[in-house]
Amino acid sequence: MSQASEVEKVKARIRALAAKTIERGCSEAEAMAAAQKVGQLLEVYGLSMSEVELRGETCIQREIIIDGPRVQAVGAIFLAIIRLTETKGWTAGRGTFVLFGLEPDVLMGEYLIHLVAGAVDREEADFRASDAYRRSRLQPQARLRSFRYGFAERVSERLEEFARHRRETAAAAQATTSTGTALVIAKERQVHAAFKDLGIRLVSRSTTRRVRDGTAFRHGQEAGGRVGLDRPVGAGAGARTLRGKP
Repeated sequence: MSQASEVEKVKARIRALAAKTIERGCSEAEAMAAAQKVGQLLEVYGLSMSEVELRGETCIQREIIIDGPRVQAVGAIFLAIIRLTETKGWTAGRGTFVLFGLEPDVLMGEYLIHLVAGAVDREEADFRASDAYRRSRLQPQARLRSFRYGFAERVSERLEEFARHRRETAAAAQATTSTGTALVIAKERQVHAAFKDLGIRLVSRSTTRRVRDGTAFRHGQEAGGRVGLDRPVGAGAGARTLRGKP
């Protein structure tokens, strides 16, 4: 099989696996197995693609709509997802998250958004049933907001760690080839040029998040450590389930 055919085969598998989310009818075990495999395939795709194949790639744009209180957590994690997947990203309204970049990267980002949205729903339900939630004297929304912020902070930290791993893996691969660095630069330029053609001007903004319940925040951090994100990029055993232990 030629390298071009192998890359197309990997991309097809990424598309199929990225479609597997709990919200689309998968069990948690199926979704987590898919998450681990998507990461492995994405890394294979990025490391095996040649500059000629890169020039043949097109960028896609996806809108992911998240509703309900979980928007708070997903919004706080969104920047880390953008960095990990090496995409462009922005919001269009409160619950609409937009990703733009090469197809496998965008699909990975979309998958992660659905994954963390489902995880925060389940973990928040568990927190509501806990003694820590019942003992708090603060208003319910203050407790839950603090929990979501803690969850988002821990998941973001883990995604940033994975982003560093992806960069280090790419750098190690580049060291063995004369065109590796050129390929990374070419990819960045290609995505930037395609984004420029959209005529969209992104404006950064900061959001102040006030943690009023320290106990709820810490429980949120613990929950963020349980989300099955282990090695979403790269191979590795020991991927955790959404409800596993940290």
